[in-house]
Amino acid sequence: MNRLQPFARSHSLSHRTPSSVPMRIFATCFMAAAIAAHYTNYSPLIPFLKADLHVSSGEVGLFSTLLFLGLTLAYIPAGILADRFGAQPVLVGSCILCTVSGVLLPLFTNLPWLLTCRIILGLGVGGAFVTGAGVAAGLGKHASLGQGLYGGATQIGSGIGLLITPMLQSHFGWRGSFLCWGLLGTFTVVIWLLVNDGQETRQPAPIDLKTATHSRAIWTLGLSHLGTFGLGNAIAAWITIYLVTQYNLPLAQAATIGAIGLLAGMFFRPLGGILLARRIIGAMPLLQLGAIMGCLGVGLLAIPLRFPPFAIAGITLIAIGSTTPYTSVFNAAARLRTAGKGVAQALVSVISSPTVIIGPPLIGFLVDRTGNFLLAFGSIMLFGFVAITASFMAGSAVQREHDLIAL
Repeated sequence: MNRLQPFARSHSLSHRTPSSVPMRIFATCFMAAAIAAHYTNYSPLIPFLKADLHVSSGEVGLFSTLLFLGLTLAYIPAGILADRFGAQPVLVGSCILCTVSGVLLPLFTNLPWLLTCRIILGLGVGGAFVTGAGVAAGLGKHASLGQGLYGGATQIGSGIGLLITPMLQSHFGWRGSFLCWGLLGTFTVVIWLLVNDGQETRQPAPIDLKTATHSRAIWTLGLSHLGTFGLGNAIAAWITIYLVTQYNLPLAQAATIGAIGLLAGMFFRPLGGILLARRIIGAMPLLQLGAIMGCLGVGLLAIPLRFPPFAIAGITLIAIGSTTPYTSVFNAAARLRTAGKGVAQALVSVISSPTVIIGPPLIGFLVDRTGNFLLAFGSIMLFGFVAITASFMAGSAVQREHDLIAL
C-alpha cells in the first residue's frame, strides 16, 4: 500500500493541468484590480471621515498605514505558503479574508474598529498581491507580459478606487462606499476557485528564509521599489486632497484627475514588460529611470506654487516612474535562486513598505501643522533618494547572485 501511494499522488496531480495562460492572466488581473481599489478608496472619503469621526488628517492617514502594515505582515507567510502548497489555496484564502473584512468594516463607526478591519483587510490584500505576482512570474515566455498586465491591473484598481468612490459616496454615504468595495471581493473568490495556477504539477520550491534575508540583491531591489511602488501609493493617498487644497477644485473633479494619473499606470506597467521582453531597455536601467522620475515628480508637487503645469508634470512623472519598473523588480526577484520565488518577491515587497506605512500619516500630520504640502511631500522625496541610490546598486547585486549560483 505504501509503495502505491506516491504513484497515486503523482498520477492524480498529472491530471490537474494548469489553466490556460489567458485564463491565469485574467484571474490575476481581475484580482489585482479588485484588491488595489482598497489602496485609494478611502482617499475621497477623507473629509467625510474627519467630520463624522471627529479625527485629524494624521489619524485618517492611518487608514493607509494599517492597510499596508497588514500587507507587510502577510507578504512573507503568503510567499512561503505559495512556494510550499501552490498559489491557488493561498489566493482563495486571501480573497476570502479581503471580502469578509471589507464587508465588516462599515458596520460600526468608531475609529478603532475601522482601523482593525483595515489591518485585517491588509493581510488579505498582501497575501493575494504577492501570490498573484508569483503566478504572473511563472508564465514562462509570457512572464514579462503577464507581470506587466498584472501591475497594470493594480493601477486600474487604484484608479477606480479614486474615480468611483465619490459616486458611491453620493448615493450610499461613506459606509455604503466601503461596503460596495468589500462585496467586490466575492467575485475574486469565485474566479480563483475555478482556476488552477499550475503549481500543483511541480515539486514544492525550496524555502531558505535566512539566506534570502541576507541577499544583497533582494535588499537593493526592495529599496528601489520603495521609491516606485511605495512612493506612488503614498502620494496617491493624498493626491485628491492636494488638488482640492492647492487648486480649489471640487472633490469629484480632483478625484477624477488623481484617478487619471493612476489609471495611466495600466499602460505604463505593461509597457515596461513589453520593453523588457523586446530587450529595448534593460531591467536595471528601467528601474533607475523610474526611481529618478518618481522622485522628481514628487518634488514638483511639493513646490508651494499654484502653477498647473507643475501639477501636471508631477503627476505624469509619478505615474510613469512608479509603474514602468514594476516588471523589472518582480521578475528579477523571481529569478533569484537564493530563495523560493514567493519568498524573494515577498521580501522585496516588505522592504518597499516603509513609504506606504509611514508616508500617508506623515503627510497628513505635516499638512495639518503647516497648511501646505511643501514639507509633507518633501519628506516623501527622502524615500525617493534612497530608491535612486539602491537602483544603481541593484544591477551588480543581482548579477553577483547569478554568478555565484553558476559556480
